[in-house]
Amino acid sequence: MYDRKGRAQNTHLLLTVDTCFPGPTEPLAPIAREFPYKLGMDQKSTVYFFGGAGTVTGSNFLLQSTPEQGRGASFLIDCGLFQGEHSFDDANWKPFPFDPGSITHLINTHAHIDHIGRIPKLVKDGYKGRILSTEATKALASPMLMDAMELSRKTALKIGKEPLYDEHDIAQALSQWDTVPYHKPVELSDGFTVELLDSGHILGSAMAKFTRGGKSIVFTGDLGGGNSPLLPLCENPAGIDYLVMESVYGDKIQKDKDRETRVAALAQYIKDVATRGGTLLIPAFSTERTQDLLYDIRELLMDKKVPSMPVFLDSPLAEKITESYEEYPQYFNEAMQARIKAGEHLFRFAELHYVHDANESREIAAHHGAKIVIAGSGMSNGGRVVSHEAEILPDKNSTLLIVGYQAAGSLGRKLAEGNKNVSIKGQKISVRCRVETIYSYSAHMDSAQLLEFVEKIGPSLKEVFVTMGEPASSAFLVQRIRDYAGLHATAPEEGSKAELEL
Repeated sequence: MYDRKGRAQNTHLLLTVDTCFPGPTEPLAPIAREFPYKLGMDQKSTVYFFGGAGTVTGSNFLLQSTPEQGRGASFLIDCGLFQGEHSFDDANWKPFPFDPGSITHLINTHAHIDHIGRIPKLVKDGYKGRILSTEATKALASPMLMDAMELSRKTALKIGKEPLYDEHDIAQALSQWDTVPYHKPVELSDGFTVELLDSGHILGSAMAKFTRGGKSIVFTGDLGGGNSPLLPLCENPAGIDYLVMESVYGDKIQKDKDRETRVAALAQYIKDVATRGGTLLIPAFSTERTQDLLYDIRELLMDKKVPSMPVFLDSPLAEKITESYEEYPQYFNEAMQARIKAGEHLFRFAELHYVHDANESREIAAHHGAKIVIAGSGMSNGGRVVSHEAEILPDKNSTLLIVGYQAAGSLGRKLAEGNKNVSIKGQKISVRCRVETIYSYSAHMDSAQLLEFVEKIGPSLKEVFVTMGEPASSAFLVQRIRDYAGLHATAPEEGSKAELEL
């Protein structure tokens, strides 16, 4: 712990940034099986930061109990894709820095691809244990992984590698995948239990709380900022000892985060393109962002707050995800559950057209007059949206609306930063359309909310590990936690580890 002036009060934690293991396929440590774990002993464990440290994507953490104190156990938390300028970063093909066969359990926090995208590769490389998540997360993961597999094949051809995994690997992963409701403790091994808490990020998203011998650590996954009209608010874990938390917006405050302001801004952009006869193009993530947008647009049209116009959802993946949302209404907030029980269809309205194939996608441009197009991918680093961008970016009557985080190097980031000339599929495109942003559609807490989340946990925290953010974002949040919460916080580097009294 550190006091409010940053002075060390104890030194029982050790954070190292050297290479953890000599080789990519060696076990994490020899596991002693002669002595059973006994409660009440001076327990130790270690958390390893393999992905999501020093970067936003590739979430991949390992919690390992010290073998000398029991049989030893190794729990993996998330196994996501690395993403950046492209949907598939070359780093995804590297061997895991641990032996997949040595992992005891894999706990998955939610179904975004940067948290699940390498699970089939983990299985392909030898993981044979159980995968645990909520029921909704498993349902969303199936179409997400199939979509990622297709992108993997295209990327593999370009870089001269084998695809990351195939249909068999996905099917095998799903066969090892068990589901558990929120707040039901699951016994693991070596004295550990895990409990899933609602993180309010996307449908079925969870924090993973590991407990042993009266002490606990929470891996937050991603934390919802309460911006979705569909989901409950994020829970606040109490009395925990260690926290591994996200920091996507660790250095940013969302100025328009209240829903009323956000919807008003969306309505204005719709009315603007209606007046100019242009296109409102929204690159949107298939999971959560698209469903929130569909809901808001439906409400505006039904209340006649914007002119009627066709709305094209040009993403087969988003359509499948939306169907999963409709299948699991129990994960919505109470108000939405009541509306669904009354027979309301939250994502269906007369103006909405689902676009199924590439020919239909190309025909959208021939539809004259004002229209709204929602297409993937959310960071414009692939998918159908880039063809629509090539069409509308030079059009001064159209608007590109960015509604979420854009990774460094991505086309979406370049457009958000105001670049007036971009390259799409080798073609130079001049940007003459309006480029607008509504960041409060983000499913993440902002800097103030992240600090408040930590402060609500209180003085029980011995250590906060700030991860899943760009370096500047994580460093900013670390300093705020030290200054305002008076807690010891660090931003681990990739490949580092921390020893815990757990």
